[in-house]
Amino acid sequence: MLESVDQCGKVIHRDVATRPEFDHYLKEWLRPKYKPYPLAYLAFHGVRGGLIIGDTELTLLQLANLIGPDKALGRIVYFGSCSTMAAHEDKLEAFCRKTGARAIAGYTRTVTWRESAAFDCLLVPRLLEMHNMKSVFNSLEKDYPEFVRLLGLRIATSKWATDRKIAENVALSQPA
Repeated sequence: MLESVDQCGKVIHRDVATRPEFDHYLKEWLRPKYKPYPLAYLAFHGVRGGLIIGDTELTLLQLANLIGPDKALGRIVYFGSCSTMAAHEDKLEAFCRKTGARAIAGYTRTVTWRESAAFDCLLVPRLLEMHNMKSVFNSLEKDYPEFVRLLGLRIATSKWATDRKIAENVALSQPA
């Protein structure tokens, strides 16, 4: 879907069913020749603080170790998965510090394909265009509070993470 959305820049899509395939394509993305592709969109089943790849659970710490110190400098990892970003702030920020990632983004809740796909078209361009991740979150919170709440959007950097409860409460404060 994102390949056909003109606002998302160049896209490379890979289907991954096993952990060895995932490891291979992740290492490829980290190579310097893929710098023009600053966003890794990881669409898998998720759990709090991790992903399910095939029959294997991969925690954020394990993923950070797989990426390696400062190997994702300036890049963004987007978890298009249920609950991955429901982890404690310390774990999210530590992931960014260890890998050098500019930010990570994803959801704290169970998400459906339909809602997350619709929101991807709004979220991904902002992640790619805007440099200040607090501004990205604040603009999405203002413009699309229902999506932010429904999906439990959360963004983190090495020094900052949105509060888990903010995403869940955003739409409740919006006028009808």
